[in-house]
Amino acid sequence: MTKPSKVRMAEDATGKRTTYEEIEVGKDLGSFEWTVTEADIERQCVLDEHWHEWFVSDSPWGGAVAPPQIQSRPPRWLLGRTYNIRGVSYKHDFEYLKAIKAGQTLTISGKISDKYVKRNREFMRWDTFAHDEDGELVFSASRVQCMDIIERDAPREGVGVDGGPKPERI
Repeated sequence: MTKPSKVRMAEDATGKRTTYEEIEVGKDLGSFEWTVTEADIERQCVLDEHWHEWFVSDSPWGGAVAPPQIQSRPPRWLLGRTYNIRGVSYKHDFEYLKAIKAGQTLTISGKISDKYVKRNREFMRWDTFAHDEDGELVFSASRVQCMDIIERDAPREGVGVDGGPKPERI
């Protein structure tokens, strides 16, 4: 019996996957507005199975606030508008400067800051910033994605079964 060869996914349900060569370091990913809803906050609490009284009632910031982990989704939404990348999150750094409340509108923006090959795998990094209605920085995030867990010399010909959900709000 022969062992099946490994292949990297060339496309998925959302279309052709972005190749390493197509990633442009310095590329502006644009921006979008995100109005945080009570449903967004509740969904994050459910996903994380993390409930705190500050997330559902009063807090030191005057009313309910979102859990800090809520900032993890907007960077993916931003990247997904330009590139179709899956893989494994390799590094994730963020700085959470201000509490986020339901009803608050944030402007999310970012850019591609690096790409590199390590251990024969392709990586890319993007930085994301969220500003409130007054232009103040609410959070910043820097993420590194390993574009595929399969080594880069494997052929890119497979078809993935799940491209992940398309962001509904942007």
